[in-house]
Amino acid sequence: MIFMTKADKTPWNGCPVRYAAGVFGDKWSFVLLRDVLLHGKRYYGEFLASDEGISTNILASRLAHFVETGMLTRHVDSTARNKVFYRPTDKSRALLPALLGMMVWSTEFDPCSAAPPSFAPAFRSDPKGTIAWYEAEIDKVDKGLPAAEA
Repeated sequence: MIFMTKADKTPWNGCPVRYAAGVFGDKWSFVLLRDVLLHGKRYYGEFLASDEGISTNILASRLAHFVETGMLTRHVDSTARNKVFYRPTDKSRALLPALLGMMVWSTEFDPCSAAPPSFAPAFRSDPKGTIAWYEAEIDKVDKGLPAAEA
């Protein structure tokens, strides 16, 4: 009988699907990416207030994971040193086309989709323009944040 040790396990890189699953392969990670990239949320309390009801321990764990994997940067708020905020990195912003594509797919197969009826047709007719619009919105949110302390 052969037993696998932790050292024998396949690493979560190399295979594109395995790597992606290791970075954002659970429902809470996708909700956080949605909140950061599409809803302009940056503070812990804003994430916690999302309708899905993420628990504090899972939220803290996912935020730390996203910082560790280079998806978000963590900053101390210069106006309130006991508060931190998170900014999306280029690495997370590069997911916009895939995230929006999954949302379009969901509008087709989720009978309870809450997406505006114009969303999927707009993305299908002008994906580059839609992505550019979200990129500009991300920039607006980040420009409105207070200075970050190192």
